[in-house]
Amino acid sequence: MNDQTAEQHSVTVLDVIRGVFRNFPEFAKTHLTGARPPALIVTVWLLGMDAVAGAMELEFVQRGDYIVDNWFHAWLRIMGIGILLGTVRYWVVGTLFHGIVRLAGGHGAMRTSRYIFLYASVPVVVVDLSFKVFQMLHYGNRYFTGQTNEILDGIMAGIMLAVYIYSVRLCYIGMCLLMGADRLRSVVLIVVIMLAMFGVVAAVAM
Repeated sequence: MNDQTAEQHSVTVLDVIRGVFRNFPEFAKTHLTGARPPALIVTVWLLGMDAVAGAMELEFVQRGDYIVDNWFHAWLRIMGIGILLGTVRYWVVGTLFHGIVRLAGGHGAMRTSRYIFLYASVPVVVVDLSFKVFQMLHYGNRYFTGQTNEILDGIMAGIMLAVYIYSVRLCYIGMCLLMGADRLRSVVLIVVIMLAMFGVVAAVAM
């Protein structure tokens, strides 16, 4: 085991979170250009957990109720399906992101694009799952009956929107810094894709 590999294994998921929030460009240059970034499996799992939690909320918007009625079963579902959905999301969305990088004039290994997408998503994952813990402590199982505070929900939704924009900015930084993508084309592609994604989500939620 060489020194770089040993260093990668010594980095924990908490170190990853700190690195992404404090200085993503430095974190990306140090950890996302090698064969295997730190805490890869855990980060993929967390990405999947966030996706399952999001699917549960979308399900509530569509149906008017949750498929579970208590936090034990909710977390069991989030954690159990999370590793599978995280793996799918990492490979599929990461591959699509590589296509965006290429359209923006970027070059390099597809795995680097997947790494950029994965670790740029860390702020969204951390904040969203933290909100889930807060909701569990604040509302208890009443949360699954829709008995929540609308003002508090609005504040959290606003924070999540800001964090999503921040994560998109990290994707932009990564694709320009590590993959050499054209800055203007990157901005145009990201804006168009973001608008398309919000349109799809809005259509599904209606």
